[in-house]
Amino acid sequence: MAAPALQGAIPVVVSQRLATTFASLPVGMRDEFRDRSAGLRDQGQLSPEALASLLMEAFTRTQNIDCFSLLYELCHRQILLVILKRLRFAHPGIDAKDVLQDVFLSIYRYPHRFRNEKDCSFRNWSFSIVRNTLLKHLRNVPRAEVDLDPLAEVVEDAKATTPDSALVDAEESARAAQRYALCLLAYKQVFERELKERERKALHLIEVKALKYRRAAEKIGVRLENLKMIVCRARKKLLRAMADTLESRHG
Repeated sequence: MAAPALQGAIPVVVSQRLATTFASLPVGMRDEFRDRSAGLRDQGQLSPEALASLLMEAFTRTQNIDCFSLLYELCHRQILLVILKRLRFAHPGIDAKDVLQDVFLSIYRYPHRFRNEKDCSFRNWSFSIVRNTLLKHLRNVPRAEVDLDPLAEVVEDAKATTPDSALVDAEESARAAQRYALCLLAYKQVFERELKERERKALHLIEVKALKYRRAAEKIGVRLENLKMIVCRARKKLLRAMADTLESRHG
């Protein structure tokens, strides 16, 4: 059964940011995406799901963080609604915000798997990610029994009473999730592009592998004092660059 459509009109804040977002693309692609969005609008076909597919294609081809941010703004409420409704029937111990963050992190990490072949391409692709992410979270919950097929049945009926109370409660959480997602993206960009290989390795051993400083120093082949300086310098780079990234997004 098909994935649920991205319902409603395009939010005003998304429409207002669309021109500047496409303007941030590489020179060779600005006019292309402007013309394609204008063509859809002129034909009355610039729906939320068509715009989502267009933004995802732009992000796939350019890794432009403005496109990803606008895609999040356009789609995260609908995706959160699907997650909330599914978890209501599945397991109350799973945090919908954690699932939402994992979904968008997967979207950010695997754009090469997306193909924009029709207006609903992003809708179908993203909801397959939602399903897989929910399954991953449910595997960690003992005796969680839920049938995740089809996802369409968990989306609210446009004619039925909407779960406003759930969305109102989740609105602030969604904003926090967006800020958190931007922090993750900024961290990833800085980690991959600005840190030296030794700095990345040191942070990985200390913060991911949770090794003691002395053991990490032995693995890298530096003195303990030098390792502490490497880690401190790397963290300062990350914090400074992340702050610059987030200030530029909200400045």
